[in-house]
Amino acid sequence: MNTLKETWYKLSIKRKIMIFFSLIIICISFLNLYTLSNAFKYLKIYEQDLIKNTVIHSLQTSLIDNNTAFENFIMYSDKSKLELFNDQIPEIWSKWNTVKETSNTNQEASFQIYAIRYAFMAYTKSVTKTLDSMNKSEDSFISNLLKTRRINSYIEEYLKDLVSVRLEEGSQLYSVQIKKVITIRVISFLGIIFIGILFLFFGTFFSESVTKPIRELASRSLKMSEGDLAISEYTVPYKDELGILTNSFNKMNRNIHAMVNSLQGKVEIERKLREDELKISEMNQSLKEAQFLSLQSQINPHFLFNTLNTISRTSMFEKAPETVSLIESLANIFRYTLNKQSSIVALSEELDILKEYIHIQKVRYGDRVNFRISLDTDISNITLPVFTLQPLVENAIKYGIEPKEEGGTVSLSIRSENDRIVIRIKDDGNGMSKKKLSDILTESENIGTEQSAGIGIANVMRRLKIAFKGKALFSIKSNAEEGTSITIILPGAQNV
Repeated sequence: MNTLKETWYKLSIKRKIMIFFSLIIICISFLNLYTLSNAFKYLKIYEQDLIKNTVIHSLQTSLIDNNTAFENFIMYSDKSKLELFNDQIPEIWSKWNTVKETSNTNQEASFQIYAIRYAFMAYTKSVTKTLDSMNKSEDSFISNLLKTRRINSYIEEYLKDLVSVRLEEGSQLYSVQIKKVITIRVISFLGIIFIGILFLFFGTFFSESVTKPIRELASRSLKMSEGDLAISEYTVPYKDELGILTNSFNKMNRNIHAMVNSLQGKVEIERKLREDELKISEMNQSLKEAQFLSLQSQINPHFLFNTLNTISRTSMFEKAPETVSLIESLANIFRYTLNKQSSIVALSEELDILKEYIHIQKVRYGDRVNFRISLDTDISNITLPVFTLQPLVENAIKYGIEPKEEGGTVSLSIRSENDRIVIRIKDDGNGMSKKKLSDILTESENIGTEQSAGIGIANVMRRLKIAFKGKALFSIKSNAEEGTSITIILPGAQNV
């Protein structure tokens, strides 16, 4: 028994299914073969019974035809009828022998069969006498003819009795056979029920042996997907695909446990690193705030404005108008920087503060730096982030024009194009190599240090992207010794 169980456990699911359906086919085939063999046997019995009735009927028909031929000859003196009568006699004896072989089944049937034989022999003798007396015109013709007819009536009675015997015998045979057919039907029905119950039980056992491990694995997988990794190993006695699947699941569970433990260690290390980074960041932020507060405490804006105004008035009394203009421009820029609480300003304000900056740079560089401003559209409703234009112009002067001994020109143009605002800042300075341009686009702002290029191009790009939700376009074109062109495309004359 244990050997059979171990063999069953080692079989694959495919082989188990094949065995299951093979047994179903064999049992159904056996039951069907049993039913068909009995059906063919009963058909043979009915066929034999039908043959018995058929040969009796054939003998009866031949005897009637033979007597009809004789009567026709007596009535019409047609020799062809007499020849037909004589020709039918051997056939009648042949059919009688067939009836004797097939229908001589009991004493009563045997009596009727032999009575027909002797009566027919007497009938043929009487026919011969009747024909002789007919040819000789004797007075005994009528008596012989009547005797012949009486013998023929006896034959008919014997045939009727034989048919009755055969019908009675067939009825008894049918009664016996119908009982056997009912018995076979009951056996077949009970066999179908038994096979159905047997294979229902076996099918339930087989399906349970297959589906139970799958359901258990599915339940454990669901728990794992929900984060419950505290799952014990699940084992099955099978060595088939279910056994392989279960072993693989247990191995996967162990590997996940090991990986989670490893990740938890790494997470703990990363958490500590983030805490350290956060502390360093907080320290740097505190340092910057301290530096800003220190600078703010040292330079009071009102004191600075009052001082600049005093210097401006003194310069005016001393008749130095250029100095007055420079001080006023610087004061305007400083006031614009400190007073702008909003990060979004009107384009017209940006242009005004840019002109103040250009005025200072013009005084500083003289004829080495030229500025051109072209305005071809209405900018009254255009807004953009604060300090967008000035840092770009500052970079153009610092990195493009200032290194050139002969100086150069910085031009600013603003126009409307396809319901969009196009701002272009162009210089004919030294330009940049592709590597230098890539470094500028990706540099991080170091505001307040000597390495910072003002607020920085990358800072301007980022603020434009945030302000216009990615709809603003920013592009730079530059070649060494050919200058630099910066293009900003804003999405229409709508406020941010």
